Amino acid sequence: MMRYLTIWILLFTTGIGFSQPDNAVTKIVDGKTFYVHTVEQGNTLYGIQQLYKVEMSEILNSNPNISDNLAIGQQILIPTEKNSAVESNGHTVEAGETLYGISKKYKCSIDDLKKLNPGIEQGIQIGQVIKIPGTVQTGEVIQNDPEPEIVQPSYKISYQDSIVNHTVLSHETLYSISKRYMVSSDTIRALNNIKGNKVKKGDVLLIPVKKVNYKVLEKQIVPIQKDTSIVGVQILKKDVYNVAVLLPFMFAQNDIEMSKTIKLGQHREMYPTSKIAFEFYQGFKFAVDSLKKAGLSLNIYVYDTKKDTATINDILSKGEFNDMDIVFGPLYPKTIKHTAQKCAERNIKIVLPFKTDPSVLHENKNTFKAVTSNMTLIDGTVDYLIEKHSHHNIVILKPYQESDKALYERARDRFNSGVKTGAYNSKIVELSLGSSSGRDMNAIFKKDTVNMVIIPSNDVKFVTGALNRLNKVLNMNPYAKNMKIVAVGFEDWNKFDDIDVLHRNRLNQHFSTYRYVDYNSAEGLNFVKPFRATTGVDPTVYSSQGFDVAMYFLSAIHLYGINFEPALDFHYPHLVQNDFKFKRIAEGSGFENVSSRMIKYENFELIICE
Repeated sequence: MMRYLTIWILLFTTGIGFSQPDNAVTKIVDGKTFYVHTVEQGNTLYGIQQLYKVEMSEILNSNPNISDNLAIGQQILIPTEKNSAVESNGHTVEAGETLYGISKKYKCSIDDLKKLNPGIEQGIQIGQVIKIPGTVQTGEVIQNDPEPEIVQPSYKISYQDSIVNHTVLSHETLYSISKRYMVSSDTIRALNNIKGNKVKKGDVLLIPVKKVNYKVLEKQIVPIQKDTSIVGVQILKKDVYNVAVLLPFMFAQNDIEMSKTIKLGQHREMYPTSKIAFEFYQGFKFAVDSLKKAGLSLNIYVYDTKKDTATINDILSKGEFNDMDIVFGPLYPKTIKHTAQKCAERNIKIVLPFKTDPSVLHENKNTFKAVTSNMTLIDGTVDYLIEKHSHHNIVILKPYQESDKALYERARDRFNSGVKTGAYNSKIVELSLGSSSGRDMNAIFKKDTVNMVIIPSNDVKFVTGALNRLNKVLNMNPYAKNMKIVAVGFEDWNKFDDIDVLHRNRLNQHFSTYRYVDYNSAEGLNFVKPFRATTGVDPTVYSSQGFDVAMYFLSAIHLYGINFEPALDFHYPHLVQNDFKFKRIAEGSGFENVSSRMIKYENFELIICE
């Protein structure tokens, strides 16, 4: 997936003194000499660039994982004019390098390296010079580490041509229903005499299920290549790993829900919380089964956390937690915070697969937050607009809610600091909602270009009010052929029933998200088909999330041991809807997923922005 990343360069420096280059430590990396700058209080990328008198692009190229959020103590490589030649047939080991990574860099095999360097199989050390086969081509090669192969079972599905009745749920759209049954929206509209694209909760739709015959050949399981030479880290391997899944299955409440008398025509539904937990666990188990076939040995312990911390305390007091390696869950904010704290006290890793406040990561180094925060998503939004739409009119609406002000200020300041010379706006245009007629907005918007409107809020009243006004502005300008308005916001808007899907499409809604999956794509179908064959149902956003977090973290454990953190920068297993990129928020604190990508509505479909 294409990632959009523009570094936020602050255009001012503070009065804090920086270390001079003459006093900086030097370091040789891949034959080049660098200053090693240790970030101090008040440092900014712009200030560091001014101090060392080098081009900003050189700093960014030398530090590919750098971001605008500099951390005190972080080390940054600064290019110097010196060049230190390295023997053409030798490589000096740097921190974080592995034999596998070195072999891919020089396009040779690990066995080739072992033959030239006896004893290297016992591990490599920082500064060690490794002989490289002289006949291979040198040069950096981007290469992902090996990943466990998902073994798809041999199966054959045969559906007779038929019509099924589907009752629309509150969160569903015509588009999502079409994807669920893998038929086009036009087909559903024609069969149900629907003129537009709007469906409402309780509507019963006729869905054609075509005869489909799938045959997937069982693949031979390929042993995972384990590279246990992460420099400077003692690999902690176990024969069997203990894994806990903590979810609010709410068995008692679900039994009550399922025993209720239903009216004629109604469909029996699971208790909502139970449904989320069950779907997540379906995807989780599907990944576990694949990894077990690839050679990973696991003991899986599954618990019903309900909604209270007392139940979690009882769970954590069980004997198996004396040797627990990693925990996945729970769901509710109160239980998440409590469980993360208890795991920290016992030095147990915990993965949080659902949305939670980033504060849970503070001073908890064993916590992994899989859902990208709104603050990080707004950063991704602004970076995308600067990179792809700086030649358009960029506008931001000031929200009402105090809780949204931080997002508003973050987006405004990030744009003003990062906008490039020659852009349509040297500063972002700040605007309030104004009158409900939309005339105040109409006076500001440009009639000859695209108006990209950032709406930094998840307040349903504010968002619907903004979208209504934007549509009225379009209605006022029927002859402005070059005028376009694009609403830019958050994925959470998709949960708002008050937003007309016609408005979303007309305003070409854009949003930054950490997840995306097209179940009709080749990759999507490669997951849907075996999942359906195994479980009997189609995957949902929750089962896809369960699959992804299990596949990502358990494959990391399998490849790199329980202390897998140093390997996450180059760990890219095949996932369904996520593109994980974990970053420690501060020294001694936990990791957050900082991945984001832009999605847009186009012709009533959600597609990735190029």
